[in-house]
Amino acid sequence: MLKGYYNKVMFLNSSIAKKQTVAFTGLLLVLFIITHLAGNLFIYGGPAMFNAYAHRLHSLGPLLLLARVGLFVVFVTHISVTFCLVMENIKARGGHKRYAIEKAVGQRSLAEKIMPWSGLYIFVFVIFHILDFAAADQQGPRTYIHGTGYGIYGLVFNSFKDPVHSILYIVAVFFLGMHLAHGVQSLVQTSGFRPKWVSTIKKGGNYFALIMVIGFNSIPVYVYCLTH
Repeated sequence: MLKGYYNKVMFLNSSIAKKQTVAFTGLLLVLFIITHLAGNLFIYGGPAMFNAYAHRLHSLGPLLLLARVGLFVVFVTHISVTFCLVMENIKARGGHKRYAIEKAVGQRSLAEKIMPWSGLYIFVFVIFHILDFAAADQQGPRTYIHGTGYGIYGLVFNSFKDPVHSILYIVAVFFLGMHLAHGVQSLVQTSGFRPKWVSTIKKGGNYFALIMVIGFNSIPVYVYCLTH
């Protein structure tokens, strides 16, 4: 019995278990990103449609709170386990010869090289994004457009009306796209897909990341076009 418990603990601490955890939590985050973008695109239907969507979402009450808590746990788990894997990889490289390390680093893509910093940027931006929208007064002064209150639609509209806010958002989405593309490539490398599928899956991941980037960033561009 103790041996079985020990084996389970060792497996959970193994690199394989960590990679599986990162892949699973990453998949859950991708599903959230897709649904989040689908909801955000209601803004193209105007104030009534967008506010109706937001109202239906908030009418879930405790379920919405539970979903947010669950999403937070998944997000933190994904980041912390990924950090552990990165640190393990750095420690493992310490035993290699210097030229081998330099060669490996030189072969990494730009996305991989800046991954820790882009990930930190996304993490900080997510906190800012939550405070800016979910935690904001959705009937306050920031919701007014030309003297008329538009609820959450007005809040989003006025936020993206600010060029600094829009630029920070666009950069965060760009980094998110890089993480999505790299995540698919990492999953392919560790999942044992047949070689003939690897190239197709990687291309699909890149196209998916591009669609997400265009979809999210189309919103601040849309607001800019309406106000200029």
